[in-house]
Amino acid sequence: MTSIVCSPKGENVRRGRYACGVALIAVAASFCGEGEARGASSGNVDVQALADLVKAQARQIHDLQARLDLVEKRSAPATAKSSSALAGKPKTAYAATTMVAPAVLHPVVAPPQASSSVVATANQPVVNEARPTFRIANDSSNMFTTRHVYPLIAAPPGTYGAISAMPSNSSPVYGVESSIPSAARTTTVGGLVLNWGKGLPEFTTPDGHYAFRVRGRVLADYGAAFGSRFGGQNVSRTGLRAARIGIEGRARQLSWVFETDFSGNQVQIVSAFATWSDKMAGHLVEYTLGNKFNERGFDGSTGSDQTVFLDRDLVANAILPVKGWYGLGGAYKIFGKSWHVAAQITGDDVNSSNTTNNVRDDLTYELRSHWIPWRSKDALIHLGAWGFYEDVKPAASFSQNVRLMARTDDAFSAYLGPTVPLANSLAGGLELFGIWKNAWALAEGGVRSMKFRDLSGGGRGTEKAASAQTGIFLTGETPNYFAHTGQWATPRVLNPVPDGGLGAWEVAARADWLDASDVPTGARAWTVTLGVNWYLVNYARLMLNYTHAHVSNKTGSYIGETGGNMIGMRAGVTF
Repeated sequence: MTSIVCSPKGENVRRGRYACGVALIAVAASFCGEGEARGASSGNVDVQALADLVKAQARQIHDLQARLDLVEKRSAPATAKSSSALAGKPKTAYAATTMVAPAVLHPVVAPPQASSSVVATANQPVVNEARPTFRIANDSSNMFTTRHVYPLIAAPPGTYGAISAMPSNSSPVYGVESSIPSAARTTTVGGLVLNWGKGLPEFTTPDGHYAFRVRGRVLADYGAAFGSRFGGQNVSRTGLRAARIGIEGRARQLSWVFETDFSGNQVQIVSAFATWSDKMAGHLVEYTLGNKFNERGFDGSTGSDQTVFLDRDLVANAILPVKGWYGLGGAYKIFGKSWHVAAQITGDDVNSSNTTNNVRDDLTYELRSHWIPWRSKDALIHLGAWGFYEDVKPAASFSQNVRLMARTDDAFSAYLGPTVPLANSLAGGLELFGIWKNAWALAEGGVRSMKFRDLSGGGRGTEKAASAQTGIFLTGETPNYFAHTGQWATPRVLNPVPDGGLGAWEVAARADWLDASDVPTGARAWTVTLGVNWYLVNYARLMLNYTHAHVSNKTGSYIGETGGNMIGMRAGVTF
């Protein structure tokens, strides 16, 4: 009888298990060798097959042992350094994250490199420990498994480490989306990597070239308005700002998004587009076809789930083409190290009734660019410019309602029109944005010149709007600025609530101004908004806003001057 004792300890546990496996296989092989001789004389085919299987398994175990030796040899210095730094420290809970950095076509800001480092805080250590895993055949990418102890360390502004996800109106572009460090647990099933960063898993191949996931957002609002001299504007109600579900995917350079929205008691297609990314003269470029959210200003280019306040500023809400926020057409983007240019030509969005009514689309030509002229490890400055020209289809009249409160009170608005039909309009605006450590400030303005259809020669009108806003993360997070396209994204919470932290707390203030008195039956308005945001995790937050607004209308149901107030709240989840 042969006996085997396997009792590996400490760092040799995994090596010991393999050694035990090899020894067991060897004993089984010797036994089957004897059985093979006995079975051969009796013609026992099962014994012969078992012997062949055991020998094959022994060879595989030896191969795995050799690969394990190579991995341990490469990671020995990092492991030794981390172990010595943590000696004598209390055990802490680790949050497993995975950063996959495939061959980036052209990163705007180089992603933070995983390195072996230890940064001590007053209460507990913060560890970033990188360990290479097995390399996939024919794969030139670097794969790291990074483990963090919360709280995390804030990343420099404008880097991929300062955000946790792509802007919600973008597709998962290859080389850009994968450069954002993922604070998520991963599971490998059947050769696929499941990333659990946003509640629902993202299915990714080990090389990161192919990915697929279900996406969506739920934004539940409550608003209570008071103080207006018109009773119809003092309303208290709940509403779903967004209730979206969709899918997105990536196949190397091709990425795509399809998403529908169920808010407002109707179903609408919002995003339905495909993007092809490539290189041109050393720069990353994107070609997009489909129904897509338009770039227009800083706040106007940001998705509803990533704005700082319950609604976008008056520059975004007032200086708006007739077709609205989405359009069906084509877009082109080119990116540099600290800049990007986006051009788009679209008709009305896919939900329009033009086909039913047998009329043509409103054609809109849009252009936006941003540039970061200066940056440091603690700060940056962003400059932006944008504009659009629209050729409007003939209509009976033109009217526009500019919402001044949150979307739970559409009655408190600045009313423009109805007036004679609009023939075309030309608009433009400027952006100035800056970050210093965990504080930020934004100022932007826009002007829209409108030409109306009139048999007597036509008339003109002008809309002007401006906004100034600022905020600070009280818990030390870097402002969630996405430098790739110059807009808001999702912040990276340093100490999430599920991991025993306080989450991320942000306070902000904004002042808006609108003058459309030059438009026939136009209006004037201004608002002041204060806000508090509490991010429990990267993808879930609670919001509280207080807004005071003043408006002077020449038309509509509430003619004259009035002021009003609103307290608004939101619970939002983006997955």
